[in-house]
Amino acid sequence: MQENSSVFYEAPPPQASRELAELRQNSDYSPPFQVIRRRVIDDYNEGKMTTDATVVIRIGDVEETEAARGVGVVNALDLALRKALLKYFPFLSSVRVTETYTHGSGESTEAEVISVKKFSDGQTTWTTMAKSANTVEAGWNSLVDGYEWRINMENFRTRRLTGNPRLSSR
Repeated sequence: MQENSSVFYEAPPPQASRELAELRQNSDYSPPFQVIRRRVIDDYNEGKMTTDATVVIRIGDVEETEAARGVGVVNALDLALRKALLKYFPFLSSVRVTETYTHGSGESTEAEVISVKKFSDGQTTWTTMAKSANTVEAGWNSLVDGYEWRINMENFRTRRLTGNPRLSSR
């Protein structure tokens, strides 16, 4: 085994990441939202660290801009993204990131980073994983994937229930 290998590189992607990758490969797939831009300001202000994030997303033809302050870069991005998404997908109000792992594999600060996020809506849990040479990018991608997967699952559930009136929502 190589010195820089890790359990993250050897493990298959989590189910939500695999399912989302399959959806994205479909030529008629249209994501429920598109990230237009994100910006983070990580600052030292009045004796303490502050992290502010702004996220611009597009849903259909509408652009939404939201900002939030968090305890770190990915938390601030999560809060801003949730604020924008909740206007269109209110069922996301119960969704939370319950666990997060970040792992770098390599010898320097240029090492590839893997971000794993576990989500829950109180009934279902799902996990996403993203890789990047940039720590924030890996965390952001695993975060976006978690929300995109949940929105898709809700859309599938709704289509199934409306397509067959005999199916109950139990």
